[in-house]
Amino acid sequence: MRATVALTLALIVAGCGAGTDSTGPEAQPVPDGDAHGMSTGSPMGSMMSDFNTEIKIEAGIAETWMGIKVQVVDSESGEAQIFDVSLGESVILGDSGLTLSADSFVPDFAMDESGITSRSAETHNPAARVVISEAGMADYQGWLFAAMPEIHPFPHDRYQVLLVEGIPAE
Repeated sequence: MRATVALTLALIVAGCGAGTDSTGPEAQPVPDGDAHGMSTGSPMGSMMSDFNTEIKIEAGIAETWMGIKVQVVDSESGEAQIFDVSLGESVILGDSGLTLSADSFVPDFAMDESGITSRSAETHNPAARVVISEAGMADYQGWLFAAMPEIHPFPHDRYQVLLVEGIPAE
C-alpha cells in the first residue's frame, strides 16, 4: 500500500513539471505546478500559486477532523516534541521560535487537474496544508505528508516539522 501511495504521488509530482529556483547560491530545483512546493525568493519558502489550489473535500469527511498533531525534532539536541494544532489556529512550537498554523487536513490526499481532494475519510495518505513562521524569515507555506515526510519537507537548518496524524472531531 505504501509503495502504491509513493508511486501515485511521484507520478503526480512528475506530471506537474519541474522548474528551477535561481534566486540564490543554494538554488534547488523546485516543481512549477506542485501543490506542496515553494516559490522562488526565500530559503524558508513562500507559496506557489498552487498553494491556493482548490481543496474539494466532501463535508462529511472534512467535518471528521478538527486539527493535526505535528512533531518538531531539534537536530542539535535530538529532542522531539508533539504539538496539537486546531485547524484555523496558530500554535507556537515550543522554544523553536517557530509558529505553525494549519488550515486543512486531508486524510487521503489526492490531486488532479481539478484540485485537491480526499479519496476517503480513512487516513491512507494524510496531509496538512500549513504555514510555518519564524521571526525575520519569510513564511513557509506548503503541505506536510505523514506517510512520506521526505516529500517537500519544511526546509530548516535545525528543526524538522513532521505531520504525525489528524485529530478527529469529538
